Amino acid sequence: MAASLIFAGSSTSRADNLFRLFPEAQFNGFYGDNIPLRTNNEIGDFGTTMVFGFYLDYTSAARYASLHYDTFVQLYTHQTRLDRAGQGQFVNATDDENISPTTKIHFNELFYRDATPDVAIITSDQSPQFNSVLALMLLANFQASINQFNAQLTHDWGHQWSSELDVHQTTYWATGDKDTLSNVSSNSYVQSVSTTTDYHFTNRFSLGIGYRFYDFRFTFPGEPDEQAHWPYVRATWEPLENFYLSGIVGVVISHQEGDGTEVNPGGLGLAEYKFRRGTIRVYGGQEPSITSALGGVGQLIQVNGSVLYNFTPRISGSAGAGYFQSDGTDFHGKVVTWGVGVSDQLSKWLSVYTRFIQVRREESGSSSLLPSGNESGQWAVGDYYIVGVAVSAEAFRWSWQ
Repeated sequence: MAASLIFAGSSTSRADNLFRLFPEAQFNGFYGDNIPLRTNNEIGDFGTTMVFGFYLDYTSAARYASLHYDTFVQLYTHQTRLDRAGQGQFVNATDDENISPTTKIHFNELFYRDATPDVAIITSDQSPQFNSVLALMLLANFQASINQFNAQLTHDWGHQWSSELDVHQTTYWATGDKDTLSNVSSNSYVQSVSTTTDYHFTNRFSLGIGYRFYDFRFTFPGEPDEQAHWPYVRATWEPLENFYLSGIVGVVISHQEGDGTEVNPGGLGLAEYKFRRGTIRVYGGQEPSITSALGGVGQLIQVNGSVLYNFTPRISGSAGAGYFQSDGTDFHGKVVTWGVGVSDQLSKWLSVYTRFIQVRREESGSSSLLPSGNESGQWAVGDYYIVGVAVSAEAFRWSWQ
């Protein structure tokens, strides 16, 4: 839906319409001391990851839409059985619509196909703090595909009241190879809908109430479906001009077929501070989630943060860390990541960078849910040393009334 809207006609003719196309490429050389991530028999190797794709966007007075596509080539010096070329795909489509001065709608579609953990670690702009999508891939530790769709409708009822309606869908496919899970075929599916109404006491403080419903479904044998209800309170506060706080907190009531009802606390929070040379951001909380690529529902506890600092107009540095804990009936996993990096924007179209990222993963539970080469309750630790170059240039521009 979001992708089709990119090519739809503009709903306004009062301003210029702008269409742009940016081809892009990324070339990384790296060394990892534990490829793939294992708790024993660790093997280090040099590798190369290449990314080829494009980014296009469309802008008008009533709309901003974009489409981002990449495919990957992954080559190793010794671990050649892990080589991939053109199998992994990344697609991200967004659309922001100004339906009226008081009503807006946002669409976002994200698709990773057969992405391996090494590709996610080395190429993602979310590294090293990562997010819940990439944390699931790190917990899986084998090829997996994931699709996420989000739609958000917001409406201002007046100066002080506003409402929001959100719809979310995630589908996760486990696609192991001959050395991991060749005999396992599993799809995990979750959809949720939420609604929130806020009262804005001032331009900098609001308080509201909301409700979110989850529906989890699985194809993995013996994994029952589950539903969850989450009533919550939401608050946003901007105590300083460049300091923003937001959060939701409530009670999650989960019901699994044949296993009764479970009650857990739930909450998410964000703190962001922008200063003249950079940004500090911290996000975290606990919410219902798929526990692994092979199915199961549990609580995902996460905390991640990042710091971006611009040393000069060309040179920037970054540091980040993330902690993810996934707890379910048959699976318990933890991922801890941290890293630092420096990049130099040599020109408008060319940048070079270097990064260090460490990934630590612990898993425990049924042996059938663990990737090959891992032992329950032990930590797999991998260090990645990365240098790379990224190229992106505007190749086409078209504007009209």
